[in-house]
Formats: sequence, C-alpha cells, structure tokens
Amino acid sequence: MEVILFDIWSRRKDFDALHVFGSTYELSSFVQAAKGLGLPVIVSVIAYSAKPSWQWKVWKTIDPFLPIPTTYTLRQKIYDTADRLIAASKAEAEQLRQGFRIDDTKIRYVPHGVDVDRFVQADPNLFIERYGIKDFVLQVSRINKHKGQARLIRALKGTGLKLVFLGPLDPIDKDGVKEFLNLVEENKKWVYYLGTINHDDPLLASAYKAAKVHVLPSTIVESPGLVTLEATAAGIAAVSGKYPTLYDYVGDRVYYCDPHSELSIKETVLKAYEKGPIPGAQDYVINNFSWRHTAEKLIKIYEEVIK
Repeated sequence: MEVILFDIWSRRKDFDALHVFGSTYELSSFVQAAKGLGLPVIVSVIAYSAKPSWQWKVWKTIDPFLPIPTTYTLRQKIYDTADRLIAASKAEAEQLRQGFRIDDTKIRYVPHGVDVDRFVQADPNLFIERYGIKDFVLQVSRINKHKGQARLIRALKGTGLKLVFLGPLDPIDKDGVKEFLNLVEENKKWVYYLGTINHDDPLLASAYKAAKVHVLPSTIVESPGLVTLEATAAGIAAVSGKYPTLYDYVGDRVYYCDPHSELSIKETVLKAYEKGPIPGAQDYVINNFSWRHTAEKLIKIYEEVIK
C-alpha cells in the first residue's frame, strides 16, 4: 500500500481511502467533503477525555434538540460520516459510546505502536559514557506540573537513587517549570535535567537501557503513555498511574502508583527498583505493540472499506 500525506492545496483525488487522525470538531467539514467525493473515510478518534462521563451524557441527550450546531454536533457528524472508527483501546471505545451516538459496527481496535526494535537493541553505553551515570530512575516527558516531575523529586529525596529527566520545558506552564528547575538546582547532587533528546536519536533509547526504572506519575489521563511502552520494550521496570487505556494495553505487567501521592510514588519506585521488570512484560509489548503489528491491523481495515 502506498501512503501519501494529504496536501490540502493539491487537487489530486485518486486516493482509494482517506485516513484521518483525530476527531476534533474542526475536522468535520473535511471528513464530510471527502465522503462527498466518494472516498471511504477511516477516522482514528484519538478522543480519550479526562472530563467526567456525565458531562458527555448530558450533551448526548440535549444536543439533538438544540436549534444551532455545536462543537458536539460537529464531532457527532464525523462519527456518523466515517466508514470506520478506530479506537486505540477498549476504554476509549467505551467512553466514545457513552458520550456519542455510535454505530458499533464501525468500531475497530488498533493500539498505538512503538519502535520496539530500537529500544530492544539499544546500547546503554552510549548514555553511560556521555553522562557517567547508570542504574538511575528516568522520566521522559514534557516538563510541567501535571506530569509529576516535582512530586517525583520530592518522593525520592533521601532514597539514595539518582534521578534523570528528559523532555522539553512546557512554555505554557511557567510556574510548574520554575518549581521543577528550582528543585533540580536544590538537589543537583542526585537529580539531572538533560533537556530534550530527539526521538530518533540513539541516545534516547540508550537512556532507557541505562536506567533501572522509568516513572510517569502524571495526574492527567495518559492514553496510554507511550514512554511506558518504550521503557518496557527496553527491558526496564516501568511505573505509571493506572490510566484506563494503559491498563487495557498491559494489564498488571507494569507497576502502578497513585500519582497524587508522594508516598505511593516512593514506595512503588523502590519496589520496582528492587524487583526489576515484571516477568514477561517486555515480550508482551514486543509482540503486541510494534509498528508492524499496528500496520497489519490498519491494512485489514483499509481492505474492508476499499471496494
């Protein structure tokens, strides 16, 4: 199958199908226009929400009676128009059903993928030789208060563990970034902020391999938190909040903490550091969440809609 990134300025129409990633209301007219041209449309919904389910149920009830279209109406149009709706997990599909009027025959499951070979085969020595540290606790994430870097530092203070952070500073969370940088400076003997490493840089995969534990104590819902899958593919222990999508993916193959509780974070990280990765977790991620596995599932869906 030939895959082409769609160009809105192109007049080319010889596609067999259009795959839209996302279902925000702004895409509604685009999806309807594609259907108007006779193209099968597949939509990866990417819509897992932290909003209470009752809010979606209220909109689902009242929207059909409103005299003007709303953002909810436009999203419903996408789900009505698409030939297939791809959910990344059963939790995402169930939330979609609760919040919108969904034709179940359209739903297919395709998990997010990671480049498992790169993390399995990574050389830890690249990172160890560059920075002179190994067997540390790692967090790869955007730096902001919701992702939990400050809580993680406070939780691990006094444990004797080294802590490494990788990721960009969030420009819209100045207070959270300031708190984080101050904590790094106050604890610089054992806390290291190394900035951003590009995702395709071998040094990133090497960082996972050189670590003992990866931690994502995010207070926002992760869907699922691909860094947790990357860490597990690299063969190290992973600690995360118990997000519904992540649990759908890996079950009890990672360690779960309460991301709001510094005590829970501390106890779970120490447990993971001592016990190591949960047996079978790495093989499970390799076999179920590679990009090849994702691509095979997508091809089957394309074949369903291409006549």
